[in-house]
Amino acid sequence: MLGMPGYRRISRREVYRNRWLAVEAHAIVHPSGAEGEHLLIDCAPPSAVLVDDDGDLLFARQARFAIAAEAIEIVKGGAAPGEDALACAKRELREELGVLARSWEPLGLVYEIPSIVTHPVTLFLARDIEHVVDEQEDVERIELVRVPVGEALAAAAAGKINDAVTIAALFRYDRLSPSRR
Repeated sequence: MLGMPGYRRISRREVYRNRWLAVEAHAIVHPSGAEGEHLLIDCAPPSAVLVDDDGDLLFARQARFAIAAEAIEIVKGGAAPGEDALACAKRELREELGVLARSWEPLGLVYEIPSIVTHPVTLFLARDIEHVVDEQEDVERIELVRVPVGEALAAAAAGKINDAVTIAALFRYDRLSPSRR
């Protein structure tokens, strides 16, 4: 099933779809031989961007329905059909924060919820930025938040920044050599 040794898919049905994702129910046989059902969330391959603006990091603050609260997180979004990960990251950064960057560095892949979400998130570090007018979607109300690097790392360690993808990006950013930060 989906390239995973040991699993066998018996059937698949789509439970829900909107413009961002589909939820699928799969009848499967687990590697142990037990039968069961597994849900998958299939979305466009996402990219996420940590923005370094000369000692400050730029985040998006927005309301999140599932947690009934605002979250501070890095810019994230799914690729359009035929769009590669870097092009997606550049588009999302302009749309959500109104930022263009001249310098891009890959920070690798992370899995948000590898048991149910099909695609990893491709992380990038953006630098040498220019502010332009944002182009948020009609469902978005995103505020740009500027935080000094040390404060952002401390906020993630203290649980004040809780988004897992953002924490992973901050960790990888912090592990860069000082000359690359």
